[in-house]
Amino acid sequence: MYTGPFSNLSMLNVFSITFVLMAGTAGLPHVIVRFYTVKTVKDARWSAVWAIVFIGILYTVAPAIAMFSRLEILQSFSELGAQGMAQQLSWVQNWTQAGLIESSGWTADTTVQQMLGGIDRDIIVLATPELAGLSAWVVGLVAAGGLAAALSTASGLMIVISSSLAHDIYGEVINPDASEQKRLRVGRQAIFVGVIVAGLAGIYPPGFVAEVVAFAFGLAAASFFPILVLGIFWKRCNRQGAVAGMIAGLAFTFIMIVLMRIHVITEGAIAEPFIDSFFGINAQGIGIVGMLINFALTIGISLNTEAPPQEVQDLVEQVRYPRELTPEELEEAVAEAHG
Repeated sequence: MYTGPFSNLSMLNVFSITFVLMAGTAGLPHVIVRFYTVKTVKDARWSAVWAIVFIGILYTVAPAIAMFSRLEILQSFSELGAQGMAQQLSWVQNWTQAGLIESSGWTADTTVQQMLGGIDRDIIVLATPELAGLSAWVVGLVAAGGLAAALSTASGLMIVISSSLAHDIYGEVINPDASEQKRLRVGRQAIFVGVIVAGLAGIYPPGFVAEVVAFAFGLAAASFFPILVLGIFWKRCNRQGAVAGMIAGLAFTFIMIVLMRIHVITEGAIAEPFIDSFFGINAQGIGIVGMLINFALTIGISLNTEAPPQEVQDLVEQVRYPRELTPEELEEAVAEAHG
């Protein structure tokens, strides 16, 4: 269905986009926080297994839905033509009234490519049930599922943003002596800023839905994924390296996306992108470069700065190889948790 920006991609871009989708999924913060809902490490690992299964199903089914939708449109076009589709198909009329299909100029001479160009690509998921002739409640179910997924994702991300800034950055680095009230206030302010930024990104998106998702996953792959991997499997990784690597990877990926999509973000005010690609990699897959920068910088700075405290290294070892704590260790851990 998406014949524009995703047509004629090079093998390098296909690999880059696929990799950032996988790495970005592993690093999405609103997915990670769900592991706190289980009680044991064993349950957390099994929840990760099931999450991978269902995410794999989602990624496998999405292209199939797009292909079935494309096939149905092409069959309708061959039977009715563009003008007949605009006059006889209810789903075309409904989405035309919504302003998401431009069918007023469809004539007997309209080609398939011209017709597809008049269909807003963002509606394909919601339009597919109508396109297949399913009942109205199926359309409502799909819309409800999409809304629930959006709200769930947004709430998880807001929680991560507020807790990270209020606890990890403000409470641990900027003002360690801050009271709970001050940390709560900072958390609320972080949520407010996050909502404003997300709203602006929604009003001025750098692409259609599938592209925006790819950009988000690329940012997650360039910032969170390397730190998660190194934090679990390399005890030498320290705070200085992690912070520098995340900032560099995130900044590089964000800047490159803006430079490559500035003509879309500005809605044509700037006619051409500043750069078309980075060594052949488009904006949708540029997160893989940011991820490599993150890995390299984190490892380099960690090796040239002080190692983490021994208790932190022991904690990493405990995460990797969980063992049952002795009564004395359990009592000490409970005492530390309660200050």
